[in-house]
Amino acid sequence: MNLRLLLQSVVFVVEGLLLVLVFSAALHFVLARLLFAIGIAALCLIAELFVVVKVAQHLWKWSGRLTSVVARFASTRTITAATSTGTRGEA
Repeated sequence: MNLRLLLQSVVFVVEGLLLVLVFSAALHFVLARLLFAIGIAALCLIAELFVVVKVAQHLWKWSGRLTSVVARFASTRTITAATSTGTRGEA
């Protein structure tokens, strides 16, 4: 067995046991419940901020694409209008 995999398994088991310990402390003590609730609220806030940032990044990217399409459309209309109304030399 790989040493890294063994160490990962040990860390996973220790984390699980610590989580059970925190849950049991949160059931018995008011202060522990309060700290646990604050910690969970902080994790939820971080997750919501992450989602807001990702949505803002996608909106920024989409607005850039839309702007390039509008600019390309406006430039082709300007070129078309300039060539159709411009004076051409006569032969």
